[in-house]
Amino acid sequence: MTGQGAPHPSRGPSVTFLPDGTTHIVDLHVPLPTSISAAAADMIRLRNRMPDPTNGLTAPIEIERKFYDEAQAILEAQLLAIYAVSVEDVVVGGVPGRLVTPHGHTARPTGPMLINLHGGAFKLGSRSIAEAVPIAARTGVPVLAVDYRLAPEHAYPAAVDDAIAVYRSLLETRTAQGIAIYGSSAGAVLAAETVIAARQLGLPMPAAIGFFSGTADFARTGDTEALFGVIGFAPRVTAVLDQAYGYLAAAMLTDSVVSPTYADLRGFPPTLCMSGTRDFFLSGTCNFHRSLLHAGVDARLVVFDAMPHVHWTKYPDLPETVEALDLQAAFLMNYIEV
Repeated sequence: MTGQGAPHPSRGPSVTFLPDGTTHIVDLHVPLPTSISAAAADMIRLRNRMPDPTNGLTAPIEIERKFYDEAQAILEAQLLAIYAVSVEDVVVGGVPGRLVTPHGHTARPTGPMLINLHGGAFKLGSRSIAEAVPIAARTGVPVLAVDYRLAPEHAYPAAVDDAIAVYRSLLETRTAQGIAIYGSSAGAVLAAETVIAARQLGLPMPAAIGFFSGTADFARTGDTEALFGVIGFAPRVTAVLDQAYGYLAAAMLTDSVVSPTYADLRGFPPTLCMSGTRDFFLSGTCNFHRSLLHAGVDARLVVFDAMPHVHWTKYPDLPETVEALDLQAAFLMNYIEV
């Protein structure tokens, strides 16, 4: 038997199966896979030595936002140094946002447009363009990063209403086939919710959807929600419903907009679903993909080995990030009319 380094000792986990179906794992050893890039392996080693960021989930929302916004500002500066784009503040449909335009291109009133709905558990990420900059640069199409209202001050359906207002406004001068909507984490959820809400309002469907690490079913938990935190394996795992509590508030979890899995998905736009094997939303992403396939939707699924939640929004230099962003951009451009 050949391989890299000495084999790991045989240390099977101590597993207890409880009568209610719960599996209790006491001692689990998961070595770094050799299938990932060296840079990704270094990222995981470094991340495992850092404090668990989920401890901040109990902090006041002002503190949580301050920490998140400072990290986003650093990431934004990195991205603007890498990619040739311009950024301007805009208001579309009465909703603030930031328009990211690739150098050499102009955002035409009738031209194609990508709508980005940022992540951040519905409560963080104000003015974020971390997901918009790389896609604008790769596609050559302007990206409107929507600064939708955040929870807990504004619970559901505020964010959906904002996304619909933006989409409706763009439709005044553009065809639906010239518009695609995408987002990561909460933004993925919101993208799917916006499509269902748009259909209920009689609006035409956008050309494509990017559903990057989300869930379409808040009424039922997925397996990976019990296994992983925001950094993958973590000392503490916070339930998805707890993270999204302020957004969901008094919402009915089986409502077809809140949880699009319960909607009639026939006619849903072509959708790219993306996640990682150490992502707490891996189950949610895969389950939605399967629901789309059952409805006859052109749906694709890409899962990255060993990657944590939305790695493409956190680690700009990883080969896995470059690959993820290339796939996202190519998929959206395959369907949008330019």
